Amino acid sequence: MFGINLIFLLLIFVSSAFGLYLLGLDVYASFGIALFITLFAYMASSYISRQKTRNVLALSISLGAALLIANLLAFSLSRIFPSRYEFFVYLISNLVVIYIFIAFSYSKRHELRYVKLLNFLRGTDEVSGVPKLVDTSALIDGRIVKLAESGILEGELLIPKFVLGELQHIADSTDPLRREKGRRGLEMLRKLQELNNRRIRVTVISDNPRNREVDHKLINIARSRRIPIITTDYNLQKLAEVQGVEVINLNQLSRALAPTVFPGDTFSIKIVRPGKEAEQGLGYLEDGTMVVVDKARRDIGKTVNVEVVSIYQSDTGRIVFARKTDENGSREEVA
Repeated sequence: MFGINLIFLLLIFVSSAFGLYLLGLDVYASFGIALFITLFAYMASSYISRQKTRNVLALSISLGAALLIANLLAFSLSRIFPSRYEFFVYLISNLVVIYIFIAFSYSKRHELRYVKLLNFLRGTDEVSGVPKLVDTSALIDGRIVKLAESGILEGELLIPKFVLGELQHIADSTDPLRREKGRRGLEMLRKLQELNNRRIRVTVISDNPRNREVDHKLINIARSRRIPIITTDYNLQKLAEVQGVEVINLNQLSRALAPTVFPGDTFSIKIVRPGKEAEQGLGYLEDGTMVVVDKARRDIGKTVNVEVVSIYQSDTGRIVFARKTDENGSREEVA
């Protein structure tokens, strides 16, 4: 690549110097201006090579469209003005139209669908659905993988690098529980990447706003790209909604898809740990809903029959309160 760059830069320098010399400039002026043009071309190519493909493609297509429209406009205006002003008409028309097109294209680069053309040239298909920004909590939770596998969740899933950094930091924690959560989040990300197809695609993005708080970084990215955030964090959801950002809360989605239970329903459940109050035992439904069973503390590790007494619903989830019953559905009497 170095050799190709050197050849083209030499061609630019020689052709510029020769052209300027033919225009009447002396040798030193021609070489000086040619050197400036060559350096400008090198710096411009270096800057463009560091930009995102989406941005470069958007600016390139806009530049082409702007040149076409600007020259058509200048051609029409040149019929009105005297011929001695023709050069200035073309110059001003091109500058004005190119500036307008490039400014608009760059500000709307996340909304414009130029990336479809790039995917076509690459021979790949763009995934269907709206892109979505994934929060750390959604990866640790893990249900996002099941949603993607089932086809309910589709589109491009954007994972900011600072989210990966947060997962790695959690995975390196000295606290065993936090360490397990971090490793689970990284494992869920790996499973999502293995699902890459026409329905789902995982993309790691380098957007890194200057905010220190991860929540504010996510919200800023979602606002600039006009895309929703996938999370299980209730506080992040409220903060994002206040700022006009759409949020997909996996807890709310899970509750919407979960089987409905009503007072009087009976089912079997495994008691896994003691409850907050005396004699209470806790179990969980398949969707993660907590079930508080009265007088079940002694049944930890066992599966018992229960009857729903009441249901407490809040913005952060629901809790089912139940009491033990015998195999016939009759309430157990405990001495």
